[in-house]
Amino acid sequence: MSEAGRSTRETVLATIDARFDGSVQLLRDMIDVPSVGPWFGEPAEVSGEGRIQALLRARLEALGAEIDEWEPSALDLAHHAGGPGYFADRDFTGRPNLVATLAPTSPAAAPDAGALMFLGHCDVVPGGTGWTAAEPFRSTLADGRVYGRGACDMKGGMAAALAAIEAVQTCGVALTHPVSFASVTEEETGGMGTLALVDRGYRPGIGIVIPEPTSLAVAPLCRGILWGEITIPGRSGHIEIEQPGWREGGAVDAIAYGRRLLDAIDEMNTAWSTLPTKTHRYMPLPCQMNVAVIDAGTYPSAWASSFTIRFDIQYLPAELDERGGGGLVRAQIERLLADFVGDDDWLTAHPPVLTWLVDADCGETADTEAVVTSPLRALRALGVEPVIQGVTAHTDMGLPIKAGVPSVTFGPGQLSIAHQPDEFLDLEEYRTAIRAMALMILDLCTDADPDGEDEA
Repeated sequence: MSEAGRSTRETVLATIDARFDGSVQLLRDMIDVPSVGPWFGEPAEVSGEGRIQALLRARLEALGAEIDEWEPSALDLAHHAGGPGYFADRDFTGRPNLVATLAPTSPAAAPDAGALMFLGHCDVVPGGTGWTAAEPFRSTLADGRVYGRGACDMKGGMAAALAAIEAVQTCGVALTHPVSFASVTEEETGGMGTLALVDRGYRPGIGIVIPEPTSLAVAPLCRGILWGEITIPGRSGHIEIEQPGWREGGAVDAIAYGRRLLDAIDEMNTAWSTLPTKTHRYMPLPCQMNVAVIDAGTYPSAWASSFTIRFDIQYLPAELDERGGGGLVRAQIERLLADFVGDDDWLTAHPPVLTWLVDADCGETADTEAVVTSPLRALRALGVEPVIQGVTAHTDMGLPIKAGVPSVTFGPGQLSIAHQPDEFLDLEEYRTAIRAMALMILDLCTDADPDGEDEA
C-alpha cells in the first residue's frame, strides 16, 4: 500500500516505531531524576518531583499543550479532612502537580467535548539496596529491558502515554476531543496529589487512564489500602530472674502478647478469605491484613518492653464508608484489638495503641465504559489477547471515580517487581503500551478508525 493510502492507524503505529529509540530515552531521562517524596525520609533522594515535572512540562509545551501547574496545599484541601487522600502534615513546596491539555483541532469538535486524561504519579519509593543490574537512579539498558527505580512503577507508563500523545500529534491527526496528560505527586504515600487534582475541578468526560503497571491487563478495579501500627506495651525486666506479678512491679513480656496478636490476625485472615466483601471476580487474591514490620525488645537479657507491628490491609468498594474510605475496615481492626484485650488485666490497664497511617481508597468502573472497552479493542487490533483483571494494590482510580469520572488502570510493567531492587520494564511491552494508548486516542478523541481505515 502506498504512503498516501495508508490508514491513520498504520501511519501512527509506524511513527511510534520510528521514534521508539527516542521514547526509550524519554523513559531513561525520567528514571535518572530521583523523585522520592519526603515522607520516606531519604535525604539524598528527596525530592526531585519538581525536576521531573519540569522535564515533562518542556515536552508538553513543545506540543502546544495548555499547562496548569500548581503546588497543592494541605490547608486549601482541609475540607477533605477525614476522607481518603487527605493528610494535614504534607508539604508540597517544590512538589507541583502538572496537567497539560491538547485542545480539539477538528472542525467537527463539539464545544463541550469531554476529554480523555492520562493520569500518572511522578513520585517513586526510595532506591533501597541490593541492586545488581543498575543503580536505582542511573538507568541501564540490558537484555531488552530498562532498569532503574520507577521503570515499572510508574515512569514507564507515564512515558508510554506521553510518547503515544506525541506520535498522534506528530502525525497531525485532528482531535475531536481534548487529550490531557496529568502528572501528580504524593501517590506512593496516600494519593493527595490526585485529591488536589480532583479538588481543582478536573472531570474529563471520556474518562481517565492510569498507566500503572498491569502487564497490559485492563483493570477497571483497584483495591484500597490501609497502613497502620499497633504497639502493645510490656514492662522490661531481667529475663533470667523469676519475676513477681505485674501489679507487684514484675516484668511483662510484650513479645508473648505479640505472638497472641499475630495468631489472632492469622485467624481473622482465614475468615476474611471466604467473605464476599473481601473477594472479587477480577481479583486473584482476597483482602488480608499483612504484617510487614515487627519491632520488639532491646537486648537478650531483658524482656521486651513493647511490641510494635506495622501492617498493610487491602479493601474493596463493597466496604467503602460514607466518606468513601476505609472506615468500615478500620472498625473491624479496632474490634479485633478490643477482643484481643478482652478481660486481660495487664492489657486492660495498659491498652495497646492503634495508629492509622494511610488510607488510600479503592474504585471500580463498569466494564462497559468506553475507557475499559477501548484498550480491549486496541490490544486486539495489535494481535494481543486482552485480559481484564483488577489491581491488587492501590492506584489513583478511587478519587476520580467518586467524582463521577470513569477510570481504568492500564499500563506496562510487572507490578510484582515494583519497589524491588533491579526494577525494570520490558521494552517490547513498553512499545506495545505506546501503540495501544495511541490507538485509544484515535478511538476516543478523533474521527479516525483505530481498527483500520479512516471514516469517510
